[in-house]
Amino acid sequence: MSTGQLLIIVFSGGFTGWFISRIIIKVLFWPLTPVNVAGINIQGIIPAKQEYLSKLAGEKIQSAFVDYKGFDDMAANPSLLEKLKPEIEIHIDHFLKEKLKTVFPILAQFMGEKTINQFKTAFLTEIDTLLPVLIKNYMGELKNEIRLDSIISEKMNMLSMPLLKQLFYSGTKKERRFLTLACTVIGLITGITTSLILLLLNI
Repeated sequence: MSTGQLLIIVFSGGFTGWFISRIIIKVLFWPLTPVNVAGINIQGIIPAKQEYLSKLAGEKIQSAFVDYKGFDDMAANPSLLEKLKPEIEIHIDHFLKEKLKTVFPILAQFMGEKTINQFKTAFLTEIDTLLPVLIKNYMGELKNEIRLDSIISEKMNMLSMPLLKQLFYSGTKKERRFLTLACTVIGLITGITTSLILLLLNI
């Protein structure tokens, strides 16, 4: 076998690898809409699986959201209560000094400034204990009530496929170049290996 023939085999392998990489990248989105060929609907992988991928992404995000422990850490964080205290104190002051006269007018008559401050201190002490528990329980219920899977799935299904294609190609330039290079190198290696085998067989 001549050197020219061996070079043709090597470069054919490289070209085949390059061509395969282009096909792989192309069929991710092409064709965007189903095309009927001999009674078979052909469509790009991502457009054809948009509904399935949207549902799968929604389920994964919902699962991660439910398992997320950050809300529990926030509820147990003392700094959160410190941030809420000024607003809580304002409401307690308003209740003890204003609303109490309407709700319990007789009781209010016997409450001086010292008694009001004692009630305020008692309320704030109880809130220090109770509020983290309430926040934690509320966050737990909220995680169960919020259905991110439905929201994510619906929004992803509404995505314009041409826009998604544009975003994909603009955001994966390095990855696509690497895939093309890897397939080309594999093709060249295959061609070289094939040439060596043929040479050995000729020997």
